[in-house]
Amino acid sequence: MPRITTVDLEARNRLIKRAPGFDARAPYRQAIANLRDDRALELEPDAGETLRKLKLNVARAAKETNRQVSYGESDAGTLLVWLEEPKKKRRLRKSGATAGET
Repeated sequence: MPRITTVDLEARNRLIKRAPGFDARAPYRQAIANLRDDRALELEPDAGETLRKLKLNVARAAKETNRQVSYGESDAGTLLVWLEEPKKKRRLRKSGATAGET
């Protein structure tokens, strides 16, 4: 029978085979992990890099750090990234048949 243990998410660093861009997204993951609610990141693309590639890297890094982010383009051609506010859960209405029984 296999032995099953629970480990931290840092165990992913021990994987033998990773996607090619995983190491390249390390700065994005670190910046997103340290991002606070009252701050935003401004990313300027390098030469030959597009905003689309920046958006893709930011979205993947946010998913890897388990944080929800939003982003948008500025008029200066940079990418602004901020933490998404937690979505409020909607309360479900009780159906008419069950509401009158109590």
